[in-house]
Amino acid sequence: MEEIRRFLEAYRADILREADALAAQEMPELTEELFGLYERTGNRLEYENVYFLRRKFLLVFGLKAWLESGQREETVRKLEEVLIRICRETCWALPAHVDRSRPGWEITVDLFASETAQALAEIITVLGDALEEAVRARVREEVFRRVLDPFLESEIPYAWWEHCDLNWCAVCNGSIGSAAMYLMNDDPGRQKRCLERVSDSMKYFLSGFSDDGACMEGLSYFTYGMTYFTGFAAQLLEFTNGERDLFADAKVERIAEFQQKCYFRSGKTLSFSDGSDNERFRMGLTCYLAMRCPGVRLPQTALAGGLLQDNCYRWMGAFRDLIWTELYLKQCENSGGRREVGETGQITLPDAQWVICENSLGIGMAAKGGHNDEPHNHNDVGSFLYFCGEEQFLPDLGAGEYTKDYFHEGRYQIFCNNSFSHNVPVIGKRGQQEGREHCCTRFQTDGSGTIRMEIQNAYPAGTASRAERTLIFDPDSGRLTVEDEFDGACGSVQENLISYCVPEVNEDGFVLRGKESICTIRVHGTGLRTEAVDHALHSGEHITVYRMVWEAGGITDGSGKTWFEIQAARQKGEF
Repeated sequence: MEEIRRFLEAYRADILREADALAAQEMPELTEELFGLYERTGNRLEYENVYFLRRKFLLVFGLKAWLESGQREETVRKLEEVLIRICRETCWALPAHVDRSRPGWEITVDLFASETAQALAEIITVLGDALEEAVRARVREEVFRRVLDPFLESEIPYAWWEHCDLNWCAVCNGSIGSAAMYLMNDDPGRQKRCLERVSDSMKYFLSGFSDDGACMEGLSYFTYGMTYFTGFAAQLLEFTNGERDLFADAKVERIAEFQQKCYFRSGKTLSFSDGSDNERFRMGLTCYLAMRCPGVRLPQTALAGGLLQDNCYRWMGAFRDLIWTELYLKQCENSGGRREVGETGQITLPDAQWVICENSLGIGMAAKGGHNDEPHNHNDVGSFLYFCGEEQFLPDLGAGEYTKDYFHEGRYQIFCNNSFSHNVPVIGKRGQQEGREHCCTRFQTDGSGTIRMEIQNAYPAGTASRAERTLIFDPDSGRLTVEDEFDGACGSVQENLISYCVPEVNEDGFVLRGKESICTIRVHGTGLRTEAVDHALHSGEHITVYRMVWEAGGITDGSGKTWFEIQAARQKGEF
């Protein structure tokens, strides 16, 4: 409990420090040249960096004014300036989401227009009369003009996102519903219709989670979508005096428990899909989920994201990092304390076809079946990752840099999205193919570290009549044995592994040396080689990753069984 109190103290101190720093800076301008850069080159980052820095001004001065209860004149005046400048923006949506061939394109409701509307509506409501009425009136006018009116005057659905099963559904609908509760009290009939429409749409968002609660988009998108779903649900519960509770669904509790399953003992995280192995959780969101769902456990407080963890500077989550964390502390004082993540062993998500194993030494692996049309899909059926403490020896690379091609026809020419960047075989010189039909057809586990998958359908038709992968994780030693068996005219089979470490090749296989641990890979095969590949991280930074490739032994005339064995060990000290 004391750790969480210190988190709150540091969070408040960060708000004040950032406000002091921003007070000496000029809020940058969004220009036509920057907006058109995406259309000309596909680059998203140049415009978005400026856009999100402007949202940082909104977040920091909004939070500071709230902490000061609107009593500091200079803070309120600065916030008013920021509010007006955001109201003057040509478009609240991002260039990647705007079709400028459409008349009236400036009014486009996307993730970020919706988030902006929610933030502005909440700020002028919670600060109330501390802000000049003229400023509040301008904000209300822009929120209605740019978001609420276009949404409510549209045919249902407004756009593809209103009834989709991705984070977009929760973020856009949740933001709109929240803004409506704040700003539409003088038109209760229209407000009611809006809330009914938004509430109904949330069932589509929940349907995107597998029945076991897994978020197929990855852990970061779990946080993103659930922040807005939960923010809207909590506000709606209070607004309706407890009559409308979106948490009154057994699946919501299973979803709420997903986050804790993705954290390893070291603090590293599961990075399937467009995820990251270094995710930080939202303290406020997690505290609220823990208050509502008895099975929710909190990761270590040190793994909570601070004020600047979200580089989009979203108000919904940051404000609730304050108010929901404070509420959780008060509740815990009356109920005996927090519940923490700390289990080891095997976690199985059968509907998602994920297995996560970790032993008491911090050595572990995670494997997936699934299909190749998942949200934020990578062609990765049958892939796995392997780690020792903080060392991700055989990683899943997670999200790359978001560019125009990343979400269009060129997606699978990007290294981190195709199967050559994942720990899966190359069969007949062919990688896996995108599409829902390219899937794992059998996924079984004994609950003790053995997983069997049939993955032949993940490859183009005719590649192999059978491709069975068996992974055997020994919880005592942390050794992982991978056995692959093939049948049919599949030709040559190459095994393919990915690492951040520079591989050393020896007569038995490969050696990967981390800072504190070492990983040896013993292989059955010939022609061992390595390949350095340039990889663009989600941040846009480029790094080098390494492929380890060899011709699988034991394969004759397209049939046979091969294996490789992975073992990590600490180089010094104890886990």
